[in-house]
Amino acid sequence: MLGRAFSSQRPPGLNVDGLVTMVSLKAIQDARRRIAPYVRTTAMLDVGQLHTEGPRLALKLENLQRTGAFKIRGASNCLAQLADEEKARGVIAASAGNHAQGVAAAAKAMGIRATIVMPRDTPVLKVDRTRSHGAEVVLSGTDFDEANLEARRRCTEEGLVFVHPFADERVISGQGTIGLEVLDQCSDVSSVVVPVGGGGLISGIAVAIKSQAPHVKVFGVQSEMAPAMHASLCARQPTVVAARPTIAEGIAVGRPEAINCRIVREYVDDIVTVSDGDVATAMLRLMEDHKLIVEGAGAAPLAAVDALANRLGHQSVLVLSGGNADVTTLGSVIDRGLAEAGRSVRLLVDLQDIPGALAKLAEVLSQAQANIIEIYHNRLTGELEVGKAEVEVVLSTRGPDHVAQIVDTLIAGGYRARHHEHG
Repeated sequence: MLGRAFSSQRPPGLNVDGLVTMVSLKAIQDARRRIAPYVRTTAMLDVGQLHTEGPRLALKLENLQRTGAFKIRGASNCLAQLADEEKARGVIAASAGNHAQGVAAAAKAMGIRATIVMPRDTPVLKVDRTRSHGAEVVLSGTDFDEANLEARRRCTEEGLVFVHPFADERVISGQGTIGLEVLDQCSDVSSVVVPVGGGGLISGIAVAIKSQAPHVKVFGVQSEMAPAMHASLCARQPTVVAARPTIAEGIAVGRPEAINCRIVREYVDDIVTVSDGDVATAMLRLMEDHKLIVEGAGAAPLAAVDALANRLGHQSVLVLSGGNADVTTLGSVIDRGLAEAGRSVRLLVDLQDIPGALAKLAEVLSQAQANIIEIYHNRLTGELEVGKAEVEVVLSTRGPDHVAQIVDTLIAGGYRARHHEHG
């Protein structure tokens, strides 16, 4: 977890570092009326406490928003304010997926031509859904920043209007409408936890919340694989941090912009980071416990609850920002989440390379009530003695205590058993 390295020096409502911004409570309230025809007021789900001593939690279900994510809010507010001449030229955006769908859907609803530049490894589901809204999709670059460069180039060459995913006051104000809904739906809220990539979402929510309820804490969550906002706040200027691959790809932004950094520094109480393992566990918990499909970025707030537990107060709202996870990703997440929770394990077991040895091992595992998912029999590794074989076995278990019991049972049965370090 990254601790706070910045502080609010002015009361909410004032700009910082000489920045003149139109992001205000009034702008967000105006945005709420403006985007009403295009967005849903998403539900809030009370899920109680994760732990006996922990805060009550409520989930703000932006994964059930039109297009499957919050991004349509900011996109609709931005496009609705374009001049007729700008609408006639068409718009362009760069996006890892959710901003793409938001811009495409808003443009279609308003009769505006849209071009979207997406990184080449964007999940297929997000690409297909963006195209389904009538946008032209261009795949370019390995990450958001490279896609953004291509979008900027095309914007200049083709005379299109650029719609920034997070550093546009109209976009920020649109995202801030979530903050208004949070206060409407949860009158006793003590904290709000928001995923952070470029910072557009948390900028808008924080302005909306702090302008009306300054006592409510606002916390941001970044992937530890892409902590650019935190680095920028420490440096007091936008700072590039190369984003590494993460299952929370929706918040894998390499460099935030000045407007977002300044708003976050003024209004946000802290930013913490979470691991991919924590995110996978959170996604699995949301699926199993609440029947919710939430992408990695959207599950980040739940992943951060334990780290923030003592600071969340009595009632915390977690913003589940999106649900656009493809089937391939979900399969990997389920496998990783089960492993992180100790409900599956990969063990290496040495045994005699003789007939019946594998059947005997299976019987011992059965006695330990372990269910074999996969098994690999290896005689060729140079680390084995002659006449020995190594078995790599993937087991479904009841949890960490059961895993320990299985290992003890194998050792008691005369087997050399250990966890597979790369499993």
